[in-house]
Amino acid sequence: MKSRIIASWIINAISFFIVSKILSGIEFNSFMSILLAGIVLGIVNATLKPFFIIISLPISILTLGIFLLIINGIVLETVAAVVPGFSISSFWTAVWGSILLSISNMIITYILFPEKRIS
Repeated sequence: MKSRIIASWIINAISFFIVSKILSGIEFNSFMSILLAGIVLGIVNATLKPFFIIISLPISILTLGIFLLIINGIVLETVAAVVPGFSISSFWTAVWGSILLSISNMIITYILFPEKRIS
């Protein structure tokens, strides 16, 4: 359990670093900000994100799940508001950042844990 949480935290931090290099609107002041953002993202995804999903279920159904991209942007904006040294220039940058975070998390997880592949 602990190793899974630590692995998730490290993968989130690596993904944040990669996304901050790709998107100019996402910036970190220090390495500690990246690590803290990784922890806070895990906590927010476990606590607030399910609440947002339940509240927005009708609109998510109407948009065939596309509204979940907006929720991911809101989650990323929330993390940026809480973590000192982490800034996002606009909401749409947060949406694109959340998409890139998801993709990089998936790739890094696939590389680090190839035995967890779905066959």
